[in-house]
Amino acid sequence: MAYACRDLGFLYGFGVPKPIHCIVAVAQNGVIGREGRLPWHIPEDLEWFTDQTVGGVMIEGPACYQELGKALSGRGTVVVSRDEKKVFPGAMRASNLVSAIVEAEKLPWSGPTWITGGERIYAEGLAHCSKLYITRIHQDFLGDRTFPKDWQKTFTRLVWSKESRQADLSYTFEIWER
Repeated sequence: MAYACRDLGFLYGFGVPKPIHCIVAVAQNGVIGREGRLPWHIPEDLEWFTDQTVGGVMIEGPACYQELGKALSGRGTVVVSRDEKKVFPGAMRASNLVSAIVEAEKLPWSGPTWITGGERIYAEGLAHCSKLYITRIHQDFLGDRTFPKDWQKTFTRLVWSKESRQADLSYTFEIWER
């Protein structure tokens, strides 16, 4: 179930809430994953991801946590999983996205809360985000997980972009606002 940004107004009880941003890499056909992994290897994009999220709190699903192999240092991590028996070393577990956002607010990290995937977390989380950090990969990839196709209905203002290339693969880093 998606909640509108205003539905999180209760977070003001914690003081000024952390901004909520989304960060994602997306192939031109909308693919973001295949069999629990990224279908590409772009070191510059991984560096972009780690540089942007440091100091904040990442909210991710179990497959994303597993893809990274651990909770990354220098930031908090909340994994959204309905499986109460699952343990995610170095991370907190929340049973749904709204609970994850509440937990992220309580963590001592001063940076933004980051919606970092996967498919279900992005689908539910975009409604809460004020900014979208997207790496647009200019190639189609086979995959079984996609990013919401209608994201540009929510994020309408491109505020920054940078073209880049790795061998035969071109991509663009972009930051969008509502």
